[in-house]
Amino acid sequence: MHTEINPHMSADELRDSWQGRVIYATRYEPLGMTVLSVIAQSYDDAMPFLMHALFPGFESITTPFICSAGKINKNGNVVADVIWRDWEDPSKNEVIANSTQSLRDVFRKLADGLDLWGKDRIELFLAVRKWVVADQRLDPDMDPMDPDAKRLTQH
Repeated sequence: MHTEINPHMSADELRDSWQGRVIYATRYEPLGMTVLSVIAQSYDDAMPFLMHALFPGFESITTPFICSAGKINKNGNVVADVIWRDWEDPSKNEVIANSTQSLRDVFRKLADGLDLWGKDRIELFLAVRKWVVADQRLDPDMDPMDPDAKRLTQH
């Protein structure tokens, strides 16, 4: 069901949205922290309503959680800042996925498992793409097996 979530939707509509289904499906999974960050990046205004619909009595997310958008570091890892425990400063540039391909693959598996197709699947992957806000690789298309790749990226 294609849905642009908004605060005016009923709890059932929010739960049935692809965003609600993806969050709920990953609530106990390590991927869940990335899913929350991805969806919050694109649907920030609707997040409080969505979380209350999914988890009655919801007050706040708990640690650990991602507190930044994702970025690709110079080694090709997808990284983000994570708060692991209450009252601690964020741990900077934690590896979320070893590569953009592994991030894509884990989201593909999630989308396949939830039977997300069409516009819902496209919106999920657009949200993932939007979540990755920076690419710090020297040349994202460079073959890492190329001898010049090591020479050009090491400082």
